[in-house]
Amino acid sequence: MAQDNIGIVVAMPEEVRPILRRFGKHRKEQAGQFPVFLFRLDGRSLILIQSGMGIKKAAAATEELIDYAKPRILISAGFAGGVRKGLDVGDVVLAGQALVLSEGVLSDAGTLENARLLAALAELFSGHPFRIAGGTTVTTNSIVPKGTADQQIAREILNPVLDMETSAVAETAARHGIPLVAIRAISDAAEEELLFSLDEITDREQKIRIGKILICIAKNPRILPQMIRLAKNTRLAGSNLTIVLERLVRMT
Repeated sequence: MAQDNIGIVVAMPEEVRPILRRFGKHRKEQAGQFPVFLFRLDGRSLILIQSGMGIKKAAAATEELIDYAKPRILISAGFAGGVRKGLDVGDVVLAGQALVLSEGVLSDAGTLENARLLAALAELFSGHPFRIAGGTTVTTNSIVPKGTADQQIAREILNPVLDMETSAVAETAARHGIPLVAIRAISDAAEEELLFSLDEITDREQKIRIGKILICIAKNPRILPQMIRLAKNTRLAGSNLTIVLERLVRMT
């Protein structure tokens, strides 16, 4: 492949679909067990891999992407949950640091050099209804209550947001000496404490299953309004994420 390749790691179909819509014409291939989507933009080759949810899958998919595309830069993109007030649904966080939160212990997965890129994006999107903010991705193995995470993350950590993949992508990229940019759109703000666990709505492969969602709602009807609200918020987050991602690709 050409040397001007940009690799993009995205976990879930719900995160991939708005990207496919915005970037348009693409070709689908396979890298190992992972689906890969190929685009062209401004003479650049974009190779997006859908990793699935979780640290192990993100690490494996990033390795496959590097082997497949030999990218000069990697982008980890997707949704995240806000931990503290200040980030609204639809805001997009450009991470300056990737952390891991495991069994209450916070550890460093890498520093991401993005100050100039953050300033440029923040200025570019200054008139938009959402904002670009610097922040910190905090990767967990499962859904962690926002209140619990808030207590376990030091107060000086800038705009922490919860996800389940970025640290694995960051560690893999660092091992191969490839620069990484990590962006996360807020799909659920700090005030939105999830009323269900990941295990309740996913299968053994951590894929979301409609049948399990329906069972979950039947057992606890209180989560139906939240599910509806989250679906709406996810659409907004997906739209904003792809707008920023397109501009980011043009700037890198």
